[in-house]
Amino acid sequence: MTKNSDYCSNCGTLININLRRKLEREERERKRQKKEELEKPDAITVFFEKVHNHSNPIVRIVALVFYSVWAVVLAIGAFLAYIFAYIAA
Repeated sequence: MTKNSDYCSNCGTLININLRRKLEREERERKRQKKEELEKPDAITVFFEKVHNHSNPIVRIVALVFYSVWAVVLAIGAFLAYIFAYIAA
């Protein structure tokens, strides 16, 4: 093993503590960024949040109707998926 080597010449393990810490920080940063991207709301959610507080009452009512229809369609889809899963089991 040489003094200037970052890796062990026998097993290949990283022995340079500064390089190891740098790689660990970069890995934590990548995981944090990936987690933040997964937590971002989708476009539909952002749209309904903006329209929910709109100043025009007609826009709010139309958005509420569309949101209600969307929720009913999702509920029906979930119910059908439950029924199909129950039948298949």
